[in-house]
Amino acid sequence: MAKKRSRPATRPSSALITGIHRVIDWVNENKNWFYIAIIGFCLSVTILYKLSQ
Repeated sequence: MAKKRSRPATRPSSALITGIHRVIDWVNENKNWFYIAIIGFCLSVTILYKLSQ
């Protein structure tokens, strides 16, 4: 019978740090699209604010 390998327990802090590194890597790979999305979001919020005045 084969032994089952247990996964090493990960601490929440290490899981969080791993998630942050994944996001940073994704942003670095898709930097142009990320900046375009931020600029578009800011412009849409500004336009909605000006229209509501």
